[in-house]
Amino acid sequence: MRAAWWIGAAALAGCATTSAQGLATVAVTPKPDVAAPAARGETAMVVRAVPAGADGTELQGAACVADSAYFTASFTAPAQLLMPDFGPASPEVTVSCRAGTATGTLAARPVQAWSGGLGGWPAVGVSVGTGSFEGVGVGVGWYGGAAGVSTGGASARYPEVRVPMVERAG
Repeated sequence: MRAAWWIGAAALAGCATTSAQGLATVAVTPKPDVAAPAARGETAMVVRAVPAGADGTELQGAACVADSAYFTASFTAPAQLLMPDFGPASPEVTVSCRAGTATGTLAARPVQAWSGGLGGWPAVGVSVGTGSFEGVGVGVGWYGGAAGVSTGGASARYPEVRVPMVERAG
């Protein structure tokens, strides 16, 4: 199963498409000769390069490299990286960017998130409405179970990365 994911990732490596958010989407490339844990699916991380100390601005076109224990990617920021979701074994990803004489590096740590239910348990919701003039409506909803159909574990989610760029004397 892991081999199938890496073959798919290798086929997508270097491919860039436009996401719904208007950002280029880049798939990571697995590192050769590195045994990665079994992937549970895919997760994404948005990377932006920003001038250090300047709120609300973004540098377009910064050349960046994302690196982890299991994969790497080279891309132009801003971008959305597609990465395998290794659940609790998901690695820290270090992103380094360069734009002219400005450089910056930032490490992103994943957080574990449950998707579906509450903490892996099914969630039941009850709603009561006034209905129409003829009565009151009552509804019951069922959502979830644990994240991952077969794993029952949390999924990895990466926060948006805003790499602070600092001008270096050249």
